[in-house]
Amino acid sequence: MYLLKKTLVSSLLMTGLALSFSAYSAPQLALIDTIITGDNKGTEIISIQAINRQFAISNSIKGVVDIYSLQSPEKPELIQRFDLNLAAGEQITSVAIHPKFNYILAAIQASSAVAAGRIEIRDVKSGKILSQVNSGIGPDAVVIDPTGRFAIIPNEAEEFVLDRKNNSYSTADGSITLVYLDENPAKISATQIQLTDLTGIAGFVETKHKRFIERAIDWNNDGEITEEPLDLNGNGKIDKDKVVVGTYKGNTVKVKEKNGELFMFPLVDNKPDLLEPEYVAFSKDGSKAWVVMQENNGVITIDTKTATITGSFGLGITSHAADIDDDDNIDFDAQLIALREPDGITLSVDGKYLITADEGDTDPKASKTKKGPAGGGRTISVFDASTGDFLGDTGNQIDAMVHAAEFYPESRSDNKGSEPEMLTSFDIDGVSYVAAGLERANGVALISLANAKQPSVVSVVAINKDVKAGKIGPEGIAHFYDSQTNQHYIYTANEKNASISIFSINVK
Repeated sequence: MYLLKKTLVSSLLMTGLALSFSAYSAPQLALIDTIITGDNKGTEIISIQAINRQFAISNSIKGVVDIYSLQSPEKPELIQRFDLNLAAGEQITSVAIHPKFNYILAAIQASSAVAAGRIEIRDVKSGKILSQVNSGIGPDAVVIDPTGRFAIIPNEAEEFVLDRKNNSYSTADGSITLVYLDENPAKISATQIQLTDLTGIAGFVETKHKRFIERAIDWNNDGEITEEPLDLNGNGKIDKDKVVVGTYKGNTVKVKEKNGELFMFPLVDNKPDLLEPEYVAFSKDGSKAWVVMQENNGVITIDTKTATITGSFGLGITSHAADIDDDDNIDFDAQLIALREPDGITLSVDGKYLITADEGDTDPKASKTKKGPAGGGRTISVFDASTGDFLGDTGNQIDAMVHAAEFYPESRSDNKGSEPEMLTSFDIDGVSYVAAGLERANGVALISLANAKQPSVVSVVAINKDVKAGKIGPEGIAHFYDSQTNQHYIYTANEKNASISIFSINVK
């Protein structure tokens, strides 16, 4: 334990953040319970309706939405399950429950990689479809603004399509769907916002970074994707060197046969077909939204009144101490240089700060790009909401504190570490905090924004220390404040084992 503490302190010092006695009086996370839903995998997104003390949670594999009561916040009770009766190949990717009205929005991805999806508006009690609107291709999230007037759906359109006549690849344009909500579901409508070329914007990913995205290609055209070694060039063996499988935007696509039908495509620009909107943060009045694009390492701003894109800014590169080798020896003496590539984004309650959870998604892994930039900051980063200027990040605090708490995923050191996934923001006693799920560490981190230029990780807690890295996989995360007891709670939807974890935030 002495070695663990020593490693933690030295690691924090390397980030310029020393431990202080004030940290010991900070709020602390505590795991209350984990609910096993009975499903195998797929419990992914959680959305809370505070006014009626309930939440909706989606399962992407089962194609269902569950409604849980929060009358007893420490013991959520399942009150309803809706089978969405999706067609073969369709998938629910996200769910949001309206803050006031009795309906949910479910984002449904089409079975075809080039077909538009839809947003189903369903009654929260019966699950009946009340109305629906079209989305773009590949809707990946649905987020409702605090006023309940708008919802935004980021459409990733992430799948690549192979033209077998000339062995060339293409992908559809990413886009944004803006939904106008109403108490009467029949009056709900939507508009599609097309993206523009953002190549050359400072802080976005650039060609010189040599980053790649992994996508599944049905090379054998058998309707299935294999991750087992596959003879792609037909020479009767599995080649050790990369083989040519076609072209993309004039670039030769080379892949490793040992990875089967998982191909790597280069991020050569930031044109609409390579822009992949990921998640959304809204202003308090709903007039403005920020949409993060993970693979592109950037953010666009949207005016919801005019349904227009009003700006963009890049998220840049972080540099801090890290363990970047999977060698069974945990130490934070290497220097990680990485694009942030956040999965989640949120706005502080006071509206001053945008906060990102810098999971990472591109390849190659950190151990293969020691001179940088790698993909994934392993950080929580803070930006000025009005200007987009970077203010500060957590450096290596997350991985170091998780290591000190004895649940660091060493097998992920060479890749993206603990992987902060999604996050939720709230205030406690006038201080801004965010809680972030740690997908690979199977835990949650609590971060103080008392000093936005030096965000501080004040608490980490494991869901289960004995489970292998990423086998619980907290994905969605939500905050609930119980005004009856003055208690704050955090809930996570754990994708890899289809469970729901409940945490309290204890204020000393």
